[in-house]
Amino acid sequence: MAKLSTCLLVIIAMTLFLIELSQQALEYRFLPFENGKCIFNGEKVGVEQSTYEIKTCMQWTCYGKINSTHGKMRGASCGAVWAPPPCKVIPMRPGIHPKCCPKPSCPDKVIV
Repeated sequence: MAKLSTCLLVIIAMTLFLIELSQQALEYRFLPFENGKCIFNGEKVGVEQSTYEIKTCMQWTCYGKINSTHGKMRGASCGAVWAPPPCKVIPMRPGIHPKCCPKPSCPDKVIV
């Protein structure tokens, strides 16, 4: 019986790990670069600094100059999230990435 309980706990732990495991979707853009900053939607973003698109829940980071006029920015959006029944996925909402990303939610009685 103890071995069965241990096995069940390991399965639950692995399931929860897989629920939390999600890959970010990445996007790259080449944008104007002036005075050491990427210009993103009219905003000046310093190298290795980030800005956020609230409506789309994306984080954009300036990676620096790539030539005499342009810089590279990387956008990170939420990855796919899955939750086994009876758990559900709370959908993405507008906000600061990654806090606005979808999250699994399980009823209180489910052992997590």
